[in-house]
Amino acid sequence: MTNAANTLTKAQIRGIFPHVAARYELLGTKPIGEPSGFGAVWKAHDLWLGREVALKFSDSDMADELRLCRDIEGQTVRVFDYFRAESGWNAYAMELLDFPWISISGFIRKHKYRSGDLQHYFDCFEIARSLLSGLSQIHGRPYSREGGFVHADIKPDNLFLLVKPKKRPDTVFRLSSSDSLVKILDMGISTRNGSVLAGYTPAYSSGKKVARPGVDLYAAAVTFLELLTGERPCRTTMGHKARIRAFIRQMPSGSAYIDELAADFARNCATAYSRSGETVRVHLRNLEEKVFSISGFELTVLRAISKRFPNGAKKEELAEYLFAIAASSRGWRNRTEQRVEWIKDIITGLYRKRMVILRGQRYFPA
Repeated sequence: MTNAANTLTKAQIRGIFPHVAARYELLGTKPIGEPSGFGAVWKAHDLWLGREVALKFSDSDMADELRLCRDIEGQTVRVFDYFRAESGWNAYAMELLDFPWISISGFIRKHKYRSGDLQHYFDCFEIARSLLSGLSQIHGRPYSREGGFVHADIKPDNLFLLVKPKKRPDTVFRLSSSDSLVKILDMGISTRNGSVLAGYTPAYSSGKKVARPGVDLYAAAVTFLELLTGERPCRTTMGHKARIRAFIRQMPSGSAYIDELAADFARNCATAYSRSGETVRVHLRNLEEKVFSISGFELTVLRAISKRFPNGAKKEELAEYLFAIAASSRGWRNRTEQRVEWIKDIITGLYRKRMVILRGQRYFPA
């Protein structure tokens, strides 16, 4: 069901909100983003301050949503003004997330998915970490009197991503810091922890009726798998780890080790509701320990084997290629046997950790 605001023309909006029209000029011919049951968002120009903003209109009261956006100090949009019309319509002006910001649904549509894209998996892990960080701010600290909300509508349409990758020579992690990478929008049906859920997008719902952190974690897991593969998993897929593994194999990373980390993360988030008292911070900590604690250079080696050497590579061949990467990041000016042996030791370490396999004399991603 979409909100009546989605059918309003510019002229109708100006008639309902003359005081808004006096300050803001609506841009374009229709709302931006996907149609929503909670309102319509237009791009607008602030005539007083000379900057572009987003204006959200709705035929329902948005005061609770507005309070949440203002009270949660974290990864939500900044809100500037709130307006009410005598006819019962509501509107507010907020930060416009324009390029290089893009909705995750837009990112999924534009991304060129291909099997064996290990870098894409690393990017998705960074996005997941930022999403969990933002959810932890909404959920609040356990047993605290402050916060304690559940977003209740996590999905790609409601998540915006800052697309500004940077080349870093000795790590695969290239996106912005976690607290500035993802913003969480549309708090229209957000509610206190423990309340009865008033709505949800069915495709991202586990079917639970009470607001708990696990509700958002389940939706985060569905979103993560959709981001990885370009396809949204169904509830049946989310119900069993073997099915999640099979789903990932449709668009694998090129490394069975990384695929398994992705499956573990998705499954643990999807089943969080069934474990009493489990918080987003638990999953954020596990993600840090299992993915982001791996040496950046180790993951660079794994990516090099997957991307540069599809037919595998001998240790000497790999070390030769990786020496230039290591030299650039560490400021090495001279090639020494000790430095080359250090790289070879890392390759051996990956084999011992079962992140790579050895066939004959050639190394391949495990």
